[in-house]
Amino acid sequence: MLIALVLAAAAAPPAEAPEPPEFQRASERFGDSASCRAHLGRLVGDARASGFDAAEGPYEFAAAEVRAHTVRAEGHGHVIAEYRCAGAELGERSWTRSMAGRTEAEEEFTVESVARRAGWLKHEGRE
Repeated sequence: MLIALVLAAAAAPPAEAPEPPEFQRASERFGDSASCRAHLGRLVGDARASGFDAAEGPYEFAAAEVRAHTVRAEGHGHVIAEYRCAGAELGERSWTRSMAGRTEAEEEFTVESVARRAGWLKHEGRE
């Protein structure tokens, strides 16, 4: 399911969301496509073990192209990292997707920030 959501977001992002950046060639080098794919599997396994909010892949994206994604919540959005093996060549890109209705200027969500905005916690004449 995450794959479908990320691919849909990358293929047709909302008008207010910027396009994901182009893939950049990674520093890691592999001798063949199987080694690159195995590397993607390790990246996803490490992300899952590290408590990322989501990690998917590796999966076939197109002929001779394999991809994987990791996602973690940060502030008012998600940081998405996408990895691509085009044959033996590894590419990567990452971007932040803001949550709908929130802006960067908004205060980060914490118990204290909610309490400051909760009218029902305010007593007459006091903050």
